[in-house]
Amino acid sequence: MSYINLEKKYDTVVSSGQSTLKALLTLNGGASLAFLAFIEHALAQKLPIERGGLVLALQLFIAGTFMTVCAFGTIFLTNCFSSVRWNRTSNAMFVITLLCGFSSLFLFVWASGTAIHGFEALPQTP
Repeated sequence: MSYINLEKKYDTVVSSGQSTLKALLTLNGGASLAFLAFIEHALAQKLPIERGGLVLALQLFIAGTFMTVCAFGTIFLTNCFSSVRWNRTSNAMFVITLLCGFSSLFLFVWASGTAIHGFEALPQTP
């Protein structure tokens, strides 16, 4: 029978979660910046931008970035409550962290699909 070091297992879960959130922050934040630059360029070229397309995609990417930042905050709160042994509250904060992370991923996928439709709606240039 092998012995599982719970502290090492916990550290692995925490570092994996933080790496995942950093990736989500990079995805949503990078996409937000790219869209801001693209929309600025499109407006300078006087391209018609529909609200339901690219602007909605930008809003969704920003919301995904916000949800990732919220997930980082709830990780902090999870650890705070865990350190004072408020186990039920700590577990609840962990669930909220997961919900924030998954919603960030969902918003990224939704924004990506919306962006594709927004690009398809742009006028074709020769």
